[in-house]
Amino acid sequence: MGDEKLLERIGRAWPAGAPVATTAQLAAAGVGDRVLAAALKHGCVYRLRRGAYVQAALWHEQKPWDRDKLRLYAHILTARGRPRYSYFSAARLHGLFIWNCGPKVHVTAFSAASGTGTARDVVPHHDELPAGDTCTIRLRNGMEVVATTLERTVVDCARMGRIAEAVVIGDHALRRGARLEAMWAMLAAGTGRRGVRRAAKVLRALDRRSESPGESRTRLIIAAMDIPQPELQLELRVDGHLYRPDFAWREQKVIVEFDGDVKYFDFGPTREVLLEERKREKRLMEAGWRFVRLEWRDLSRPADVRRRILAALGSMQPAAAA
Repeated sequence: MGDEKLLERIGRAWPAGAPVATTAQLAAAGVGDRVLAAALKHGCVYRLRRGAYVQAALWHEQKPWDRDKLRLYAHILTARGRPRYSYFSAARLHGLFIWNCGPKVHVTAFSAASGTGTARDVVPHHDELPAGDTCTIRLRNGMEVVATTLERTVVDCARMGRIAEAVVIGDHALRRGARLEAMWAMLAAGTGRRGVRRAAKVLRALDRRSESPGESRTRLIIAAMDIPQPELQLELRVDGHLYRPDFAWREQKVIVEFDGDVKYFDFGPTREVLLEERKREKRLMEAGWRFVRLEWRDLSRPADVRRRILAALGSMQPAAAA
């Protein structure tokens, strides 16, 4: 069977509207083991994990973070029993911002003897999960999965992950309604456990006012600088127009704006939005404000970011000791 015929056959058999198909679904549509093996050999489909496949054309057009979502969905479709998704997988299921957290699926089992998480694409955890720390999430296809709550998810990610990655997740969770006091209570109940001190540092760094991963990471870079800290989302009114820059030093009239999430989240501003952005910046500059604009790639060079901010601030004195 030629490549074109294989593609046509796979396309006809694929479940309508489903990015991932299981072996059982394809078999029911007439694609048996032999045809599926040929499709794999000829590069028509890509195996996400045992029993779960995605059409190669769709796979190749996905961004890395979208591929990670497909891997998680493949696990949901093929896992035995009813896994309890946790850590970064729970964050994905809650729709939280995820940055640099890896592609593997995280599940929490009742005990090490339960056998959950033996596959290579799974990171198993064996933690106590009280009933109040889990919830049911309904997916777009109507399936329901069990995952840790927003609060437990943030605490777990804060205990395990690096600070910047955990803060990105935690900031968004706060904006989605997570309760910071509940997270502190969870940490207090887990005193002595691995990662509790790191998690406490993360919780102290969270701020619901950050509206994107880039803003969260920029805030952490600025927070580490020995200078008075800026105001976040300060409301400025110029010529009757209201503006809310990401970070602002009112006295020095310096604004830091993060512009890089366009690349990360696959959407771009319209021409009208870009024009309005230029008008806004022009009005503020005419009112005496100076700008430092950052993009996603700038954040991988924090020393350069600090240098640019200090240059804009000029002779600002270091922050007074608390």
